[in-house]
Amino acid sequence: MYTLKIQKLRNQVARVDNTLEKVNLLTQAIRIADENQDIEWGYDLRLDLISEEIDLAFSTESLPAFAWILQAYDENPELFNEEDFLWQYKWMMSELYDNPDVSREQIDAALQDFEQRLLRNGYGKRAIHNEELSDALAQKDLAKIELALKNVNALQRDDMSDCEACEMDAEVSAILLRNGYGPAVEKALPLIEGQFTCAHVPLRTAVNLAYEGYKSGDNDQADKMAKMAEKEVFKKEKDSAILISVIKLATYFSYTDPTKAKEWIERFLPWADGPDNRSMFQLACYICEAMVNFNPNEEFRLELSERHNLFGGKEIYTANEIAIHYGELVEQLADRFDKRNGNHNFRNQLLKL
Repeated sequence: MYTLKIQKLRNQVARVDNTLEKVNLLTQAIRIADENQDIEWGYDLRLDLISEEIDLAFSTESLPAFAWILQAYDENPELFNEEDFLWQYKWMMSELYDNPDVSREQIDAALQDFEQRLLRNGYGKRAIHNEELSDALAQKDLAKIELALKNVNALQRDDMSDCEACEMDAEVSAILLRNGYGPAVEKALPLIEGQFTCAHVPLRTAVNLAYEGYKSGDNDQADKMAKMAEKEVFKKEKDSAILISVIKLATYFSYTDPTKAKEWIERFLPWADGPDNRSMFQLACYICEAMVNFNPNEEFRLELSERHNLFGGKEIYTANEIAIHYGELVEQLADRFDKRNGNHNFRNQLLKL
């Protein structure tokens, strides 16, 4: 009988469009599998959950689900295929980097474990270096970026490497920091022209070039990139994984079109109801920057859930209130990440901002 209940929930998952609802249904199914000690159902359902939650701006269920999968495989290797969850391991490495409460020692141990599983399944270490590059870019640490890029490019691509579009976008971000706007635009041409695309590219690339183009004084190119980014947003407007990109684009609009910036912030900021992690740090930086371009008494109508960190039991928030809230949040997160990483990279980002 319990398998019928699980199958019914899976059928519901296939019929709904809302990703959060899919995650909730899968969580219910996992609970039923666990109550009946069905390890095979528990394994399959958790893989499904992780694959769904990756489309949300913030994940809360994936990391504990993946820890369960690892233990289930290690205790029952005859039941499962290790290669089935290696791609999900990449996503979970990002989750570990994102969480300031996860120590460097824990991250290094996970990287070592991931590497062992990759090697014994016939893959190289390029996927490891992809994750190291992503972390170096988040910290804006030029030395670490240089080393990670060197390590990525020294190895052949394989089926566990980031997609070509994402790898090229990461290199564009590295060039923006290291060489400046002009060389980055040149590197980004294959992405802008659509030769390489994925779920996140060219949206992420176009947003970065719009923002940096404005800062560099290339207003025509920045406007072109912003229009391209808008078109990409409209294709994915129900996908909350685009949150950081749309908030960064709203920050660009706060300089060029404050009315549009306000509309985008009112529309998308309510999506930022996740945990205090690396993505929240980035979002808070952009929101603080955008608020400077509004009158402190400018009112924003925000429909926030009770779990949203800005929630204050009302619908109207002034630019000053928003700036103070996210300013305090970004200070706290910078300290937590720098303490974890043993450097001042996040604090340095605030000083530049």
